[in-house]
Amino acid sequence: MSESWFITPEQQAEQQLEAWRASTVASAFQAQQALDDFGYIEQVEAIMTDASTPAKTKRAWKLAQEFRRMSPTVLELAGALGLSEVEIDALFQHALTIEA
Repeated sequence: MSESWFITPEQQAEQQLEAWRASTVASAFQAQQALDDFGYIEQVEAIMTDASTPAKTKRAWKLAQEFRRMSPTVLELAGALGLSEVEIDALFQHALTIEA
């Protein structure tokens, strides 16, 4: 007798969210405008001028043409801002609605 394996709707939703997070990309303009719209841009700019911020992070912020939702830079900045996973998702969802 074989048991059928299935995933619950909650597990399916979690898998879809993880896939969305892994594939979501915003342009640098979209990301920066979303941060401004949500009131975080000044904090991010202060982080970029802080001597303790790694050079790689500063370089990524200055030169990146796009930001991936799960990139180390995004996760580092989100941590510095104290953002939850849900708040990061909201920023990216908003960013994707912005057109230059």
